[in-house]
Amino acid sequence: MNRRQESRKQSVRIAVSGIAAALSVLLMLGGGLIPIATYAAPMAAALLLLPIVFEFGRATALTCYAAVSLVTLMLAADKEAALFYLFIGYYPILKWDLDRIHGKPVRVLAKFLVFNLSLGLMYALLCFVLHLEALTAEFAAMGPWLLAAFWAGLIVCMFLYDRLLLPMSLLYWNRVRPRLKFLIG
Repeated sequence: MNRRQESRKQSVRIAVSGIAAALSVLLMLGGGLIPIATYAAPMAAALLLLPIVFEFGRATALTCYAAVSLVTLMLAADKEAALFYLFIGYYPILKWDLDRIHGKPVRVLAKFLVFNLSLGLMYALLCFVLHLEALTAEFAAMGPWLLAAFWAGLIVCMFLYDRLLLPMSLLYWNRVRPRLKFLIG
């Protein structure tokens, strides 16, 4: 590949990644306006990493994820959503490695551990380090059974999100990518 083609390829990588990052930040900032979007906006924003992973690799996708995480942490009004993206937004990049684990029980256990560790660290940071009194009071008011149901609901949502990534990937490969072929090459 000559120097000009390599330069064009690098420019396309930066431009497409920048657009995906900008759209992710827009989703995250818009998500702060709707209470249920605390969990939906980060998951939708992380979906925009799929084309970056497929077209440009994990390193570029991780860079895009880091940029969105930092900008969102600085600008977002909903810090819980921003931290949710920080602790879960990398999952579309990691999913394909987890899916290579042989044996369904081991693969499901690995995903379960990733979800629980990520969400546990996030809520520990929110409650014990950042001392968000509103969140701590909300969890205290829930009681142990409702809190356990909330946690189970989060884990179920994460497994549903995991299942959603494959059809979204197929949608990208079959519908979107052929239309972007002129750009990506």
